[in-house]
Amino acid sequence: MIRMSKGTMAVLLLPLTMTFGCRLTDHTESAENIGPEAIGHSASGYERVDSDDRPAIAFAELEHNYGKVVQGTKVEHTFTFRNSGGSPLVLSDVRGSCGCTVGKDWPRHPIKPGEKASILVAFDTNGRSGLEHKTVTVVANTTPPTTVLSLRGEVIGPANVAPIE
Repeated sequence: MIRMSKGTMAVLLLPLTMTFGCRLTDHTESAENIGPEAIGHSASGYERVDSDDRPAIAFAELEHNYGKVVQGTKVEHTFTFRNSGGSPLVLSDVRGSCGCTVGKDWPRHPIKPGEKASILVAFDTNGRSGLEHKTVTVVANTTPPTTVLSLRGEVIGPANVAPIE
């Protein structure tokens, strides 16, 4: 049996943790290549565009409180939104604040003015406890270009621990 100090073990495990510990996205954001012709504006953005003609994103809610859940639960919530602007809306990225929170399902195609769509966000509570506040940043061709969605709640003890009587 090989004996290692805690410091040596930490140095050996650090590259593995950095490689597999934080998955920020599902890496499908490049599934479609959406160019300026899809959204009807110039590629440079130099030309003046009437503000009513720009895409705009209007969420039904920016924050979801999932209440109390047992540690190890996977919380999912669907945030719905509408393109309240005058031209096609394109989401270029949906990114969680850490590897435990991801935007799992979001539209990869232009969303027409007035059209509704949704973003499915998942939070894995494994290894978490106490009050949690996680965010997901939505990047789109809007002004401002980012919108932050929040998940809040409380994670209570591991699922395999019997309650104290």
